[in-house]
Amino acid sequence: MTNLWKAAAATGALAAAALLATPAEAAADPGIPVRIRVLKGSRQGPPAVAPQLRDLGAQLSATAYVRWDQAGEVNASMDFKKPVNVGLPDGQQVVVTLLESRKDTATFEVQVPASRTQSRLTIAKDKRIVHQVTAERGGEAYFVSIRPWP
Repeated sequence: MTNLWKAAAATGALAAAALLATPAEAAADPGIPVRIRVLKGSRQGPPAVAPQLRDLGAQLSATAYVRWDQAGEVNASMDFKKPVNVGLPDGQQVVVTLLESRKDTATFEVQVPASRTQSRLTIAKDKRIVHQVTAERGGEAYFVSIRPWP
């Protein structure tokens, strides 16, 4: 009888351990791959879009800036709530944090500590957002383009 009791207790303990392990494994989601590009937009000079930015042409042409160059790029496997620092050529940092991911969307927080700004962006799979991260100075500003699941 005691062996039967011990076996039942052991089975119950294993079942409880399995239930407790399941949420922890779900919480250990590996995150998602993300491509973050730093763009420099300028209102001066002849209209031009750098060749590596051609996929953003429709979004960039809808702005007041006429000249676009890529100033940097970060490809990262982003984990939830773990910030990725992206340096701008002017020395500022942009901090991008993955807040949430669903089947076809990802939500990011974009912070620029030097200017005390923060934005929340939700991006659909196979889409990208171009977001201005610095104030315009001398007709130029910096932007980031974020694309989850590139």
